[in-house]
Amino acid sequence: MIDIKHLTYRLKEKTILDGIDLKVEKGDFWLIFGPNGAGKTTLFKSIAGLIHQFEGDIFIDGENTRNHSKKELARKVSYLPQFEEFSLPLTVREILLAGRYPYLSFLRDYSREDFDIMEEAMREFGIAEFQDRLVNTLSGVERKKVMLASAYIQDVSIILFDEPFTFLDPGAVSNLKKQMLKLRERGKTLIVVSHNIEILFPIVDKIAAIRDGRLVYAGQKIFNPEIFKETYNIRFNHGTVNGKEIIYLDE
Repeated sequence: MIDIKHLTYRLKEKTILDGIDLKVEKGDFWLIFGPNGAGKTTLFKSIAGLIHQFEGDIFIDGENTRNHSKKELARKVSYLPQFEEFSLPLTVREILLAGRYPYLSFLRDYSREDFDIMEEAMREFGIAEFQDRLVNTLSGVERKKVMLASAYIQDVSIILFDEPFTFLDPGAVSNLKKQMLKLRERGKTLIVVSHNIEILFPIVDKIAAIRDGRLVYAGQKIFNPEIFKETYNIRFNHGTVNGKEIIYLDE
């Protein structure tokens, strides 16, 4: 579904991504982790078509993303940025309807189907009560729900989550994790960039560790303390509590 080949991105004289090769299959659930400045968000923005001046190639469904228009790419990929980036002075309804923009044409305005899908998403994610509020007046939890609903409305097969648990309390984290699992059950391909390894490691299928713009490891989820040691220079441990897999910092 996504095939990244030799992806390199330089900003002035600094190399942000250095020869990344990564293949994501349909229905995968990936966790990508690494230190701040490792290149994780740059990787996401490259996949989503927000960065173009990279070397190498990104293929989605066998087609080079360089050949996609913004609308075509938006029908396949939804990028949910970090909390700080999602603060536009628009109402929730306006944000959600924007998710249907890739399906509009010069002769086609929003249809009854578009509004029905929006209403369904608001019910699904419990945001109907604040649909007329400006999104930048919402709490962190409410914004996350709007972001998820927007991805649902966009009806894409690939969803990129960039640090989705930032500023969320434990209850909100649990709720968001359940919503992710629902999306996965519906056949979505999920890729999450996060420092919250303890939360996500038990539920993902595959992991990628990035340091200094290079992959330390990418593939099936395995617990190998050396991956974390090489990535963060700290150790994690692994075990089972009440039949559930856990991973934790070994200090």
